[in-house]
Amino acid sequence: METILVDVHDDAVCARAHEVLCASKGHERPWNEPPSLAETVVEWRHVDAAEPMEMWAAVDEGQAVGIATLWLPMEDNTTMAWVDVAVDPAHRGRGAGSALVERLMARVREEDRSTVIVDFLVPPDSDGHPSRRFAEAHGFSLNNTEIMRHLELPVPDDVLDRHAERARERCEAAYVLETHVGGVPTALRPSLCALMNQLAVDAPTGDIDFEEESLTPARYEEHLEVFRAQGRVRLTTVAVHRTSGEVVAYTDLVLPSGAPGTAWQWGTLVHRDHRGHRLGMAVKLENLRRLQRDHPGRRRVVTGNDDTNAWMVSINEELGFRVVELSPSYQRTL
Repeated sequence: METILVDVHDDAVCARAHEVLCASKGHERPWNEPPSLAETVVEWRHVDAAEPMEMWAAVDEGQAVGIATLWLPMEDNTTMAWVDVAVDPAHRGRGAGSALVERLMARVREEDRSTVIVDFLVPPDSDGHPSRRFAEAHGFSLNNTEIMRHLELPVPDDVLDRHAERARERCEAAYVLETHVGGVPTALRPSLCALMNQLAVDAPTGDIDFEEESLTPARYEEHLEVFRAQGRVRLTTVAVHRTSGEVVAYTDLVLPSGAPGTAWQWGTLVHRDHRGHRLGMAVKLENLRRLQRDHPGRRRVVTGNDDTNAWMVSINEELGFRVVELSPSYQRTL
């Protein structure tokens, strides 16, 4: 089994890599709605200096049958590397996955990283699942588990109104809510980035201690430019502190252009100094209202949370999210 670096500027190579990823990640997951090849290629071809990405293919008889991705953060958490390994289900059990793991571990050592992290999706009752066995057989151990939940849309107006009224009583005197499409205004970006950088250290992450991330307003704009090129919509609701004018809570929904029924719930965080005012519920409600008003074709929101994050889990359960699968995170120390 040969492993080769994927040429992300070769259209035919990218098309096959996308096929492999869709087949792998859609296996026994009928609800999976992958992003399109067109928007995916934009991401692959974008060079992010703060987190460069490599893709490797396992090739059998001239055809790519497995794809592995390596991410190397350069400005924070620089002892770590994130990896993903996907093998076409029709070609599993022939050594493609093992060859890709071996290749990735060699690259991680070359980059002098000591911690490798991988996560994947499995059913809720998944002890002994093949993905777990594969990770453990290659020296990875379970570090943390997120619970993946789906919210079927639309959420009834009376449910939104009931929760909004409770949240409004706690927060409207000191905070104003704003919803923005395609990124927040320039004046809010420094405080938003500072808050987003706290997510890695505030969210439960098992035994791994992460550093704060290093998102800057310039890199935030870079991400927005990639989204525009992909045709994706980003809905962001923030809570702005009336006294300081700073963002103290935020939530993001991302609408992939090639997966028209799905919305991805990205980060949600309330600044640690402003908790206890139901700001988390307030910003999520406003974002859901905008999603349902402007994008009625979206049928599902997908989110993930560590089950020890009682605050966010309770919000999601109140809104009607239901458990669908797990996303265990495994780590290997080199």
